Amino acid sequence: GGGKAAGINCEPVTGARDFYPEDMRVRNWLFGSFREVARGFSFQEYDAPVLESEELYKRKAGEEIVDQMYNFEDKGGFKVTLRPEMTPTLARMILGKTNERGETKMLLPVKWFSIPQCWRFEATQRGRKREHYQWNMDIVGVAGITAEAECLAAITTFFLQPGHYRRGCWHQGQLQKGHGRHHEGKRHIR
Repeated sequence: GGGKAAGINCEPVTGARDFYPEDMRVRNWLFGSFREVARGFSFQEYDAPVLESEELYKRKAGEEIVDQMYNFEDKGGFKVTLRPEMTPTLARMILGKTNERGETKMLLPVKWFSIPQCWRFEATQRGRKREHYQWNMDIVGVAGITAEAECLAAITTFFLQPGHYRRGCWHQGQLQKGHGRHHEGKRHIR
């Protein structure tokens, strides 16, 4: 905890956190493990700007998501948001590599992973902040359940490594309690 020093609030804004060197060691260890497993399954890492068009997220989830976004109008008059998740960004990037006939300019399947920082304006709770990181593994261009099976194999590999899972919680310093959610060829770990 911080408090005040010389009249300056030393706490991060509500729902966000600082990563001191001892916290970074744990975070780097965890993210390194995510990267090692993903690369072992032939996923390639990608990233994108944390600032996105608000419209991109409205198209996916509708107007109701606006209440959960850190969104604002920038100095140029554009409606932007801090990304609340990575799926619309991934879709934008894949579409950016697609021609007018809907054919991708990449070899399929596309196997990408990311560990993005995401933001949601919602009530903070123990273990759930407004700012979080999530491990995404995405497979695009595979029909059936093959993609889900591969993502589940990767996440199982992660949890079977020494030190990664003990009695339902993250080991070593608990960055955050392990919350997983699965959908369409992806695995998110918050």
